Amino acid sequence: MSQTQKPHLPIGYWLKQADNLITEHINQAQAANGLSRSDWQVLNTLAEAGPISKEQIFTFMRTFISASELENILTSLIERGWAEAVGQDGDNSIAFQLSDEGRQQHASILTVQKEVRQQAMQGISEDEYATVVRVLQQIVNNLETRQSAGSKFS
Repeated sequence: MSQTQKPHLPIGYWLKQADNLITEHINQAQAANGLSRSDWQVLNTLAEAGPISKEQIFTFMRTFISASELENILTSLIERGWAEAVGQDGDNSIAFQLSDEGRQQHASILTVQKEVRQQAMQGISEDEYATVVRVLQQIVNNLETRQSAGSKFS
């Protein structure tokens, strides 16, 4: 039975399965670059955000990795010469950014990421993708609002 013939499975199944497969495919695609999905996400965050503190990076990444894993990834990127500490940001935290080498590597690695994304998005329109993201955001907002209000699930 194909995946599309399992409509009775709940949303949680599809979310977990999609995340697992995305991670697997990114890890395989980026293995030649010595990167995992988490490494890629940190590298890409540095590319998109410019100088950014570890705390700010962790805000984006906490769903995927622990603080110690982030520390290890940043250390690895610095040791490779792809990232550098650039002093303090507005909160007096050390900020990180891509080095010139890191920007070159990011551009090359981004090509691989685009291929993975293209494969994952086959048969899905931009409008369908945007709808899925909106729906998932609403689910998260609904549950976060309920959780912050102190409600208990029954």
